Amino acid sequence: MDYCITYFSSAAESTTEHDIVDIVEFSRIKNARLNITGVLLYINGSIVQVLEGPQAALEDLYKSIQADVRHTNVRAVISQPISQRLFSHWYMGYETLSVQQYEEVQNIIPVEPQAQPFSDDEQPVIVRMLKDFFDLNSRKATH
Repeated sequence: MDYCITYFSSAAESTTEHDIVDIVEFSRIKNARLNITGVLLYINGSIVQVLEGPQAALEDLYKSIQADVRHTNVRAVISQPISQRLFSHWYMGYETLSVQQYEEVQNIIPVEPQAQPFSDDEQPVIVRMLKDFFDLNSRKATH
């Protein structure tokens, strides 16, 4: 069974949007090798990322993210088993959000990590919402 970790973080002051794009490109290659999928949303130094894949690989990746000096204030808001991946076509989807979109995401994601994992047939609203958001914006970008 796959696992999902969703977290918020802040990019270090020295991190630029160009640096984020470089991270995304590197992550796509690494994630393909590790069978990890997901999406990263970025706005003015704030990051929300959904990661899906084998639990051990995700936990190792999350530990490296926590230790990465390009991230500060890393906090997981979802860490649980999932019945299916919602970002299975993206080794690392990427989108820059408007300030309003980021605030909407923050309002939906709980502040504290999930105390109890959801059952297999439940999918957290944040993961469904992020997928819908990314799908919509990806379609707009291709038109």
